[in-house]
Amino acid sequence: MLSKKDNELLTQTGPETPMGELFRRYWFPAFLSREIETGGAPLQVKLLGERLVAFRDKTGRAGLMSEFCPHRGTSLTLGRNDDCGLTCIYHGWAFNTEGDCTNMPSEPSYSKYKSKIKQTSYPIHEAGGIAWTYMGPKELQPKFPELIWTSLPGDMRMVEKVHQECNYLQIWENEIDYMHAAFAHLALKEQDMKEGALSTELGINPSHPLVTSVNPKLDVQLTTYGFRNMFIGQADADNHFILEAPILMPFFGFTPRVKEEDHLFHAYVPIDDHTTWAYDVHFTLDHSLDAENQKLRRGLWVDENHRKIHNSSNNYKQDRSLMEGDNFSGILGISNQDHAVTESMGPIVDRSREHLGTSDIAIIALRRMLQRTLREMGEGKVPLGLDPSIPTERIFSEGVIAPKEIPWEEACPVDPVYLPDKESDSFKSKV
Repeated sequence: MLSKKDNELLTQTGPETPMGELFRRYWFPAFLSREIETGGAPLQVKLLGERLVAFRDKTGRAGLMSEFCPHRGTSLTLGRNDDCGLTCIYHGWAFNTEGDCTNMPSEPSYSKYKSKIKQTSYPIHEAGGIAWTYMGPKELQPKFPELIWTSLPGDMRMVEKVHQECNYLQIWENEIDYMHAAFAHLALKEQDMKEGALSTELGINPSHPLVTSVNPKLDVQLTTYGFRNMFIGQADADNHFILEAPILMPFFGFTPRVKEEDHLFHAYVPIDDHTTWAYDVHFTLDHSLDAENQKLRRGLWVDENHRKIHNSSNNYKQDRSLMEGDNFSGILGISNQDHAVTESMGPIVDRSREHLGTSDIAIIALRRMLQRTLREMGEGKVPLGLDPSIPTERIFSEGVIAPKEIPWEEACPVDPVYLPDKESDSFKSKV
């Protein structure tokens, strides 16, 4: 469990909070590139408790700045997208993508006042269908973390986001909890799987090793980007089924996959302490992605504002008749099942009341990683994962089936470039 004080430390992400300041040291998704058009309407964005506005000027450049005009506080989401940038409809003050005031028609033509006005703005880097931002100190801005999927052709990836009604941490903890798959995602009957799929909208087949493995070995391995979350179960009488899930700062993760399955990356971006943008990136490395199949499997029916249609107000369309012979949860869709269990905890779960077991080693590792990174940042050290020499574009998940006599560390080795100089035993926890 966590004390109430530590729970607040890890879940509060607004301006001037320790975790908020830590997250601002990283590049992370701000919005989908397709959400803004050249010369089009501005987009209201909220990140880490900060209200912002995004737009694409008439030259195609994307900008992200404080939502409110520094003159009298009118929202720039109402602004005109003019040649000189985003123009406030109240008095005509205009700002370019860098936050410079480019026009101030309410002042005399000889006035130099506009040169003294600077709107808070943040850099944008577009990659993989996502507009990424960095909200920390300019002098500490790291290089952009190229990932294995960000440079793939559009037909090899599908990028979606959805509004989630809870704190980022309980979503991320669910992501790394291997054991919930055997319950929340369990289909009660065998299904025909399309190539590259782990599941259908009912869930994971009851014959899948992720479900059938009894008392699997769970382990974590510290890396220079975060840690590897490991699952070692039984494939058959002679072989291990080994899964790995790379967990990356600040709130990223790859869903465990084996070679024949399509890949999946997640980012859990805090909107504020009670809501989160959950990004799903489905991708392949050597063929076109079956996007329609992935959407069905994902099982999230959303409106034009990325809000779920199956949500807490309608109990996620849970159908108890499905529990009789179709699936364990009575809820359709892997992602919808995840949202149901995490949102039902409330906006911020009280971790001082929980009772962790031996299967929660990754949960403990995640919390300790965040606490350690906060501590090291406070000591003036470079936060975990921001070393520019780390080749982030080579990180992904690909589990294996291997003979039982081969240790998992040998059967599913990590590239030595990702191993820290000295692994700390305190990173892991005995529960």
